Amino acid sequence: MIPRSFYGLTSSAPISWSSRLLLAGILAASFSLPARAQNEDVIRFNVDLVTVNIAVKDGKGRSLPGLKPQDFSITDENSPVIPQFFDSEGPASIVFVVDTSSSMGGSKWKSLIAGLKDALKSASDGNDYTLIAFSDSPQLLAKSVSASQLLNLLRELKPSGNTALYDGMVLGLDFLKQGPQRHKALVLISDGEDTVSRLSLADVEKEASGCRSTIYSIGILLKEYCNHHRNQKTCVGQDTISELAKVTGGLAYFPKPEQLLPVLKEISSDVRSQYSLSYYPPDKRLGWREVRVAIAQTERRPNLRYQQRYLMR
Repeated sequence: MIPRSFYGLTSSAPISWSSRLLLAGILAASFSLPARAQNEDVIRFNVDLVTVNIAVKDGKGRSLPGLKPQDFSITDENSPVIPQFFDSEGPASIVFVVDTSSSMGGSKWKSLIAGLKDALKSASDGNDYTLIAFSDSPQLLAKSVSASQLLNLLRELKPSGNTALYDGMVLGLDFLKQGPQRHKALVLISDGEDTVSRLSLADVEKEASGCRSTIYSIGILLKEYCNHHRNQKTCVGQDTISELAKVTGGLAYFPKPEQLLPVLKEISSDVRSQYSLSYYPPDKRLGWREVRVAIAQTERRPNLRYQQRYLMR
């Protein structure tokens, strides 16, 4: 006997004969589907959809708009794949992981708020934003909200405490996977090294390897700090996070507070102009997989930036 919950029914009221006949017909139809159709559904739902975000630039670093799916050729483990979905200048789910420790106060915080306010004006209208703030510990302050809601929440924050950067990154990467858009990006903003995280840099690397999304790192004044403290192990962690940005097709910046506005604008423009291609892998082999993307129109010879490896679990 099939339980009532199978039909989504939780009431104790009796089911009418007409309802039973209708449900029986639905079940019979579903079980009599051709084997080929059932197998196709199983294959499609048991294989993760892979999304590759691609920044296409000309020789002067300018974005190249107007490309179509047929302009791209893409291989997964040397096997050609055909994109099932294609987005150009479409909306993105963007997770901001923001350092709210005490060292971020004063001019840094004012520059951050002013820079974000201006930069978000040029962002795609359909974007949604998630905000992770970290000091002594990370906190989810907003999930999939508008740009104005994001700014209002940031204005209410007052920097204090220590720097749980790794914990913040892992939490941000976790929520990045939940973003409603296929095109996703994470923006890390911090002015210092990790001091109190429970998680490690290895945990960040593990999560980033499976995120299949673009990471942007902004280390305010961090390059100057590390240049004077190269023997400290803490700088190694920031170097690695910067490298994570590069290998996921993102960018790393080390601006002064007054340079935050142009940096945030550049990130906003880069996210907006990226192409997003999604496909099903040609096989189910787990582990690290290599992706290669090329532009069919070779006369343009553009520069491509994207995540070239991903981990299938």
